Amino acid sequence: MQPLTVQSPAPIALLSALLALSAGCSDAPLAGADASAPSTSDAAQSVDALDASVVDAAVVEEPDVPPDRVRVVPAEWPRTPPAPPPYSQGRCPALRSGPDAASSLNPSFPTGASLRRFRLLVPRSYDPSATDRWPLVFAWHWLAGSGELMVREADLERSAERYRVLMVVPDQQRTADDRAVNTFTWPILLSSDPRPERLFFDDLLSCVSAQFRVDPARVHGMGVSAGALWLTALTSTPRAEYFASVAILSGGLGYVPSTLRLEYTPEPNKFPSMVLWGGATDRLIVNFDEASTRLRDALLDDGHFVVTCTHDRGHALPPLPAPSPGESPFAILWRFFADHPYGMAPATSPWIASGLPPFAPSWCSIPPVLTRP
Repeated sequence: MQPLTVQSPAPIALLSALLALSAGCSDAPLAGADASAPSTSDAAQSVDALDASVVDAAVVEEPDVPPDRVRVVPAEWPRTPPAPPPYSQGRCPALRSGPDAASSLNPSFPTGASLRRFRLLVPRSYDPSATDRWPLVFAWHWLAGSGELMVREADLERSAERYRVLMVVPDQQRTADDRAVNTFTWPILLSSDPRPERLFFDDLLSCVSAQFRVDPARVHGMGVSAGALWLTALTSTPRAEYFASVAILSGGLGYVPSTLRLEYTPEPNKFPSMVLWGGATDRLIVNFDEASTRLRDALLDDGHFVVTCTHDRGHALPPLPAPSPGESPFAILWRFFADHPYGMAPATSPWIASGLPPFAPSWCSIPPVLTRP
């Protein structure tokens, strides 16, 4: 990935409103097949609708491990990323790509037993005849959003060109009559079957890697709200082995009684993580303050490098300043990806020695446990 600098800030007003809604609606995606079946207790759960009032009934669980202790799980280092998984349909279809939301749309990608929508942003500067490999970023949208809104409101078109990255932006799955398949957008509820969505990720990674020059050491993930909860869940599966680093924006180990309970499962790859949320008032159905804190502590205990960014705007767009005129307000996120490729040893980062980039928000920091001698 090339050094960071972007062209223009995102149109943040609409994104702010959508983020505020992103945990309060009930749209959703899914369909396919994977390896493990859901447990009987999970399948027995039934959730027809969500109500923000359940947040007040949520049981806040104390983390089992104090945040001032890091346990590095033994593993072989340096590590190299695994080969992409095989495509579930045998031979990949020709993917449509482009530099903007319209030209990049793939409306009916076969995966498992379903057809799915996603966008594949490929900058104009990408040269099909060259030999260089490009970073690949997966970006999952929020509850009231869509892949198109994620592209446009998060300024992904300009960011892809400026930072020289390929981007995959999945849409939630909808039925033939345009109903959401999953109540909470992505399959994170106890009543959901996550296997088709996991397979969708596998198939996307497989086919994009087969048709474009993806750098396997620079595959990153980002998610916002419901999308961040899904990315959190995905990285507690063997898919964590593919990620160089991730950014969780108002996500984490969410918990709503009898409805949602995301558990942390250690995986061998100790990917660096940026965990960002809106402080004590970041609550909408899920208490994202508690969910993000639980995720931070679990990652630290499991040997990950973590940057925490805690603002005071609640469940809304964070007050990210553009580093300079014409730069993206999301520049800190893209620099984080650029500086954290695959295979770093547990709990390490160049940022420990250098500190955060000078344009990092004042409310971002590295937990002291990672910087002590």
